[in-house]
Amino acid sequence: MIRTMDVRCGMDIVDISRFVKIVKDDNTPFINKCFTEQEIGYCESSNNPEKKAERYAARFAAKEAVGKALGTGLMSEGVGMHDIEVVKNGKGAPEIKLTGGALRHADEMGMVSVSISLSHDGGMAGAYCVMLLERPE
Repeated sequence: MIRTMDVRCGMDIVDISRFVKIVKDDNTPFINKCFTEQEIGYCESSNNPEKKAERYAARFAAKEAVGKALGTGLMSEGVGMHDIEVVKNGKGAPEIKLTGGALRHADEMGMVSVSISLSHDGGMAGAYCVMLLERPE
């Protein structure tokens, strides 16, 4: 059987100032709705509110970028915010862990790998996602 490889991409940018307000207002309901316990633990491990905001903003952008690569966006077609998690690998680089509806959708698409790149500068945070899909011809 011949297999076809396909690449899907998604990207997003976020204004960090939105997350500075969320952190300073201690908007726990929003944070709990959008982020997993592991993500919150990492973001909150800094004592600097601006650094926390950068971390949250980059992870939010990552979730949006992955949703775009999946073709579902967030909070639709069974893909929830907690179904896309930014984790760190053994070298400290960000990776994506999919669960629930996001994993189901990725499996249906034939996803064999997903990569994420996060960045923040000049008051903006961004993420770029690349998915490799393998499909039977």
